[in-house]
Amino acid sequence: MKKFFTMALAVSVAVALTGCKSQKTLSEAATVADPVEEVKEVTPIQYHKPSQTQPVAKQAPVLKAGDRAEKVTTVNDAEASLLKDYNVVVGSFGSPVNAEAYKVTMQQRGYAAFLVKNEAGMYRVVAGSFDTREQAEPVRDSIRAAYPSEQGTCADAWLLIPKR
Repeated sequence: MKKFFTMALAVSVAVALTGCKSQKTLSEAATVADPVEEVKEVTPIQYHKPSQTQPVAKQAPVLKAGDRAEKVTTVNDAEASLLKDYNVVVGSFGSPVNAEAYKVTMQQRGYAAFLVKNEAGMYRVVAGSFDTREQAEPVRDSIRAAYPSEQGTCADAWLLIPKR
């Protein structure tokens, strides 16, 4: 048993002295440097604090005398993006054929005309569509002045504000 104990102690000491130990002494480690990979500078990530200001909410269009607010949809789905907050209407028709003919007339005059239909089934010929009243009113007024005697159509041009 004494032999066994001595043998186990010898093996333990041998393992302790040889295993997982650095091959360099402390003085060697301080004087001999390992090759170091080149370190690249990294630009620090910039974190921006979100602004405290809230986005400005778009104000609903305001009706003035002579304006109308109606729930309308474009007759041609491809023209849906043309419909904005202020639309200059130059004609109203119960017949889609008549509305289409007048739309073509306005396009030939240089307007970006398109058709909308309201809930009552009336077709409106829109000569122009604008984001602001300041853009729409001069167009409406110039159409009234340019075409004053067209059987109540252009002379009565008005602003349509779509209900959303």
